Amino acid sequence: MSSKTGAKDRRRRRRRGVKAPVPAAPKAATPRTNDRQTPENVTVADHTDHTDQADQADQADQADRDEPGRDETGRDGTGGDGTTQDGTEQLPRNESARHTGHARDDADDDRGPEDSWTSTAEPGPGAPSAEPGRAPAATGKPRGYRRRDVRPAKRAAQDARRRAWRNRAVERRAMFATLTGSAGFAVLLVLVAIQWSPLLDMDRSVATWWTTVVTPGSGLADFFLVVQAVSQPWVLRAASVVVAAFVIRAGYRRLGLWLIGAVTVGTLLEWFIKALVARPRPPVARPVSEPLGYSFPSGHALTSALVGSALVIVAFHLGVRTRGKVAAVVAASGTIMLVGLDRVALSVHYVSDVLAAWILAPALLGATVLAFGLGRPRDPAGDHEPERPRRRVAVVLNPSKIDDPTDFRNQVERTAQRGGWEPPEWFETTVDDPGHAMTKAALAAEVDLVIAAGGDGTVRVVCSELADSGVPVGIVPAGTGNLLVRNLGLPLDLREAIEVSFTGSDRRIDLVRVEGDSLETDRFAVMAGLGLDAAVVGEAPAKLKRRVGWAAYAVSIARNLSFPALRVDIAVDDHPPVRRWARTVLIGNVGTLHGGLELLPEAEPDDGMLDVVAVAPRRLTEWPHVAWRVIRRSKAQDERLHTWRGRRVVVTAAEDCPRQLDGDVVDAGRELRCEIEPGVLVIRMPSTERRH
Repeated sequence: MSSKTGAKDRRRRRRRGVKAPVPAAPKAATPRTNDRQTPENVTVADHTDHTDQADQADQADQADRDEPGRDETGRDGTGGDGTTQDGTEQLPRNESARHTGHARDDADDDRGPEDSWTSTAEPGPGAPSAEPGRAPAATGKPRGYRRRDVRPAKRAAQDARRRAWRNRAVERRAMFATLTGSAGFAVLLVLVAIQWSPLLDMDRSVATWWTTVVTPGSGLADFFLVVQAVSQPWVLRAASVVVAAFVIRAGYRRLGLWLIGAVTVGTLLEWFIKALVARPRPPVARPVSEPLGYSFPSGHALTSALVGSALVIVAFHLGVRTRGKVAAVVAASGTIMLVGLDRVALSVHYVSDVLAAWILAPALLGATVLAFGLGRPRDPAGDHEPERPRRRVAVVLNPSKIDDPTDFRNQVERTAQRGGWEPPEWFETTVDDPGHAMTKAALAAEVDLVIAAGGDGTVRVVCSELADSGVPVGIVPAGTGNLLVRNLGLPLDLREAIEVSFTGSDRRIDLVRVEGDSLETDRFAVMAGLGLDAAVVGEAPAKLKRRVGWAAYAVSIARNLSFPALRVDIAVDDHPPVRRWARTVLIGNVGTLHGGLELLPEAEPDDGMLDVVAVAPRRLTEWPHVAWRVIRRSKAQDERLHTWRGRRVVVTAAEDCPRQLDGDVVDAGRELRCEIEPGVLVIRMPSTERRH
C-alpha cells in the first residue's frame, strides 16, 4: 500500500472512531546522498508513536481542504506522504502550522469580514528558510504573511456589551421598584383613606400591646427614646448631604446630586401625603413620647429607608469591595428595621404607617434613579461624572530602615489601589546614593506623588531633589530622629503615614540651600549644625539607635559634654559678623529637638526665615542652666545662649570641625553658608477632607 493510500486509510479510521494499528517495527530511512533524496530511494520512516503520523496526515488533509489549487497528488510541491516532490522532508506540524496558514483553523472565530492577514518584510521566527535542498512548506498564502491579532478588538466589544447590559439591568430594576412600590403604596393609601376595618383593627391591637411592654421610665422606653433621637429625619438628611458632598468631590457629580435629589423629593412627598391624609397618631393613655404632626406615613421610617438604601446604592456604584458591600447592606437593613420597630414600640405610629414608608422608599429611589440617569453610561465629554484619572506615585525606599519591606510594599500597593492610583514605581536607595538618582528618575517618570520612606537622611535628599518641582512628597518615617515629621505634626505610625501620603492635603514649606568649604551645594529641611551637635550625631551608636530610637543620643551627649569651644564668626543677612566662642551653632528651619525641646521657639517651616542659635556654656556646670532655659523657652540672650533670625546666614569657624545636615554627618570643615528658599517644597499633611 502506498504512503498516500495508507494516510487516507488512517484518516478514515479516525473519523469512524477506529484506532490505527501500531506498526510492528519501524522502518529505517534510506540515507541521504548529497543532502538530497530522490523519489525512487525515499522510504518514509514510521514513527513509534502512531499518533504523530495521524497528526501529520490530518495536517495534509486540512491543507487539501483549505487551500485552493491543491489536489490529492500534491501538485503544490508536496507529496501525500509528507515529503516534497524533490524528496526533502516537510517541516513537522509544530513548526510549519505555527507560522503558516495551517494554523488558521484555530483562529477562524477571530477573523472578521476583512482580510486578517498582513504582509511582513521578513518571515516570522521559525519560518522555513530557503536552504539548498529544502523547499518551503505550502501555506496557502504567500510566504511572509502572518495573521493579525484581532482579539483585543473582540475583547473591547465584549466589554462594551457587558457595560451596556449592566446599564440596562440598572434601569430595569429601577423601573420594577418604581412600579411595584407605587402600586403597593397606592393600595395601602386607599385602605387607610377608606378606613378599612381589618387594617385598622390590626393597627390598634399592635399599638395596644406595645403600650403594655414599653412603659414610661422602663429600660426599653429609654432605649427606644435614644433610637428616636439618633434617627431624627433632619440628622439623616444632614448625613446624606455630607456623603453627597464627598461623592461629588471625588468626581462622581451625578451620583452625588442624585443622593441629594432623592432625599429632597422624599421629604417633600412625605409632607404632602401627611397633609393630604391627615391621619392622627395612635391614642395612648400614658405616652412615652409625644411627637407632633400627623401619622401617615412615618417620617423616621421613610427617611431611614431612603438614606440607608441610597447609601448602599452609592457603595455599589463606587465599586466598593465585596466585604464592604455586604457590610453596607447589613448595616442599612439593621438600621431600617430598628427605626421601624422604634416607631411602633413607642406607639407614635401604626404598623401601616411604617409599612407605607418602607413601600414608598424603593418607589422614590427607582424613580430618581431613572430621572438622574444612573443607568446611562458616563458622558465621555464630561457632562456628567468624569472618570477620575489614574495618578502615578513613586516610592523612594531606604530598605535598611524598614523592618519588613515586603509587608511595607503590600501596604503601599493596597492603599494606592484603594485610592485609584496606578501601581507604585519603586526606587531603592543604596549606600553610595541615598536617593538623588532615585528621585530624579521618579521626576523623569512624571509621577504625581513621591513617597520618601526612610530616616531623616533619605527624607532630606528626596525633599532637596523635589524643590521647585511642584510634585508633593509624602513622608513615611522609618528612622531614629524623624525631626521633620515631629515638627510638622505628621504621623509616626507606618500605616497612618502611608494613608496621609495618598489622601492628605498639600502644604508648602521652606527649604534651606547650604554651601561650604569641601561641601557641594545641598539643601536641608530641619537643621544644620557645626561643632558639638554634629559630633553627637556622628558618635551615636548605630545598634543602640535601632533599639531605643532617639534616646541613644543621650549616650553620645554624655560622651561629648567636654567638647571644646570653637571660635566662630556668625554673619546674618547684611549685618557685620559677630565673633563668639561656642560649643555648637545650629541653623534651623524648624525649632523642636528630640524629646520636644524647643531650642528655637520662633522657628516655623514656612515663615521664610532662618533661626540661628549659638550654645556656649563655659564649663560643664553651666549645662544644666542652659538646659533649664531651653525647657522654659526663655527669651533671655547672653553669652551662653544667643539667637539670631535672617534670610542668609554664614557661620565660619577658626578651625575644621564636625558638620551635619538633618542628622547626616558631612565632611568636616570650617564654614556653612545657608540661605532660605521660601515655599519650594510641597508636602503632604494630614487632612480631614479627602483630596480630589
